[in-house]
Amino acid sequence: MGLLRVALVGCGLISEEHIRAYAQHAERAKITVCCDIDAERAAQRAAQVGDARAVTRYEDILADPEIDAVELCTPHHLHRDAVIAAAQAGKQILCQKPLATTLADCDAMIAAAEEAEVTLFYAEMNRTLPAAVKAREVIAEGRIGQLVGIHASAAYRQGGAYLNTAWRYDAATNGGGQLIDAGIHAIDLMLSIGGQVDAVHCFTALFRPELGQEDTAVASVRFAGGHLGTLFTTESTASWLPLPNCIVYGTEGALTLGGSFGPLTLHRPDLPDRQEALLPNQRSSYDAFPVMIGRYLDTVLDGAENLCPGRTGRENLEFVLAAYESARLGREVKIAEVAAG
Repeated sequence: MGLLRVALVGCGLISEEHIRAYAQHAERAKITVCCDIDAERAAQRAAQVGDARAVTRYEDILADPEIDAVELCTPHHLHRDAVIAAAQAGKQILCQKPLATTLADCDAMIAAAEEAEVTLFYAEMNRTLPAAVKAREVIAEGRIGQLVGIHASAAYRQGGAYLNTAWRYDAATNGGGQLIDAGIHAIDLMLSIGGQVDAVHCFTALFRPELGQEDTAVASVRFAGGHLGTLFTTESTASWLPLPNCIVYGTEGALTLGGSFGPLTLHRPDLPDRQEALLPNQRSSYDAFPVMIGRYLDTVLDGAENLCPGRTGRENLEFVLAAYESARLGREVKIAEVAAG
């Protein structure tokens, strides 16, 4: 396959990040169509791309043989039907997180892509972060010894244009609250580094009633490998905090990951200054979305391993649903209790 011709479906806030990302991969892929039920919004995004056309009917995209792939940036509850229809039309698929709002929907989407032999790439930028990829390598090399625990956090204040997206604050369309919406990024980081989770004990709270669902969650995690974890995520604090958002503890050392831009630092008592910078702070040169899109294009165009397959999205949702069930019941919930769907 040569230049991948992409239809951007759903022209809300996050679609701008996808447009910027594709501009950095112009030699490999191009957004040729912008689709949204709001014709004005579709036209605005098409103008941003420069020479894309705007449409309002998803069916027109599926029937167009000159479109190779769909980029789904729609509200969460619409993912299932859009993915299945795209797979049946033979289109490659990138789907924004979360993959869906139920495990049954995840399974139907994964099965449709497998049956059609098309790529289903789960758009979770933390899975392809250079710092996360490098952290997994360092752990596999045994440089921090046996895993003891992982702490991940995401603390910010939701505001601005996001408060005008009403679907985001309705559990019927969002699938829940902060945990499934933004907290899922920290969840994926924990799972990508720590592996399979056995059980979750979660507490949730709502500090800003205008957000509708929980805006803060804390969870204790038991990993299948025997190590433990903690998660703290909120969208009701004053601002992003200048702290590492993930710390990985081992019997011989530790790793600190400083968020989407790095840095990644190894901490060991036998190192000079007791630490070693493995990746620098990359805020000036690194952007999570172009890296993620690059890995997607590697999969579709070059046959590389899919780093974010549909099953990754399902595993993230298993954690979210177990956390919600734990908060509801007031006890630890095993992943196996929800994993069957």
